[in-house]
Amino acid sequence: MKRINPNYSVLDPGPSQKKRRRTGSEENEDGKKKRARSLEEQRLPDESCREEKRRREEINEGGAITVRPAQSSKLDPLSASSYDFFSVLGTGGFGKVMLAKLKDRRPYVALKSIRKSETDYESIVNEAQVLNISRDCEFLCRGYAAFQTQRHAFFVMEFLSGGSLEDELKKHGSLDMDRVLFHSAEMVCGLQFLHSKGIIHRDIKPRNILLDHQGHIRISDFGLAVQNIFKGDTITGRAGTTSYMAPEVLQGKPYNAAVDWWSCGITICKIASGENPFYRFTRQELIDSIINDEPEIPNWLDDDLIHLLKKLLKKKPRRRLGARGDIKCHPFFEPIDWVVLEEEGAEPPFQPGTPQGSAGVDTLNYSEGGCTHTNACKWQTQEAVSKQRLGNTPASSDLFVSLPTLSSDGSLVPLFEDL
Repeated sequence: MKRINPNYSVLDPGPSQKKRRRTGSEENEDGKKKRARSLEEQRLPDESCREEKRRREEINEGGAITVRPAQSSKLDPLSASSYDFFSVLGTGGFGKVMLAKLKDRRPYVALKSIRKSETDYESIVNEAQVLNISRDCEFLCRGYAAFQTQRHAFFVMEFLSGGSLEDELKKHGSLDMDRVLFHSAEMVCGLQFLHSKGIIHRDIKPRNILLDHQGHIRISDFGLAVQNIFKGDTITGRAGTTSYMAPEVLQGKPYNAAVDWWSCGITICKIASGENPFYRFTRQELIDSIINDEPEIPNWLDDDLIHLLKKLLKKKPRRRLGARGDIKCHPFFEPIDWVVLEEEGAEPPFQPGTPQGSAGVDTLNYSEGGCTHTNACKWQTQEAVSKQRLGNTPASSDLFVSLPTLSSDGSLVPLFEDL
């Protein structure tokens, strides 16, 4: 391929255009001007400039000098110190999710912090990559940015004020059939998108299905997701939540995206009836039941729903609906206009909360939303933020050197366009 000279300009004179020879006096004059400009650029700073430079230097405990950049009128969305933190939205083995926003600015965001370790490196970078992909689907939780300090990795994500389906179950026990139908259909769309990209979620459950203020679902928490598993590919390794794991995972067999359809079936049964079809008193009894027993689906549920659940909870993955056949054609989903739904034009049957970014931001839909932390945090005084991109080999001194920002062009996605 012919290379283009990067210095080429359409204003360059072509070979046919001769440059006028310059006279000696003109060259002399130009030389004086250049020397004057050079002296101007080398002028020593006045006292106020020296003071500003001293103010921006800090001697750290090791005796090294750190030069801090001049303050900008814009807050840096890739620094924990730029955020005010309010409520705990969720906690777990992964870390903590906090309601936050850039200081004196809107909108609100969910900021997930994860304590870094060598064993977590792959899952953290993997989650960042999946969050990057998730922005192309309306039914997945959107990631806005990723950054890190020496000890923590952070994901800035959209704040979904409706809480999770688990929170809804705690309040209501189970959901009415209109909601079950609508949420199940949106879950199907989200899972089909992930699988089309070669991604298996591996932890589908009510807690990881969030609701926006309008009542649309977002599949969230990609910490256990795996990538590049397409049709015909399999992986091994137990991951997920035991009561939602497919039999082949618990048996240590190779598996594929069919495990997500099993988890989807358990989730739909749970939100429809309030019960897990494989509930047992001990973990080992639960595992044995999932591997050997037929699901105990309440007979008072809708007939089409019972049939759907039986198809999703087939022991053999190759016979499981979703992995085999078009789940959208099942009679349970007959009322759904998939074209309208996938354009997010369908009106949800239930609206749970307050729009994000409003003055009275609503966290009451979260079961942990009452815990207030207005002064966050040790994060704010920690080490400098690293903003390298994916694709680098992790340095031995910093395994997370390749943690990316989540925008392919170096700018943040539309949420932060006005910051």
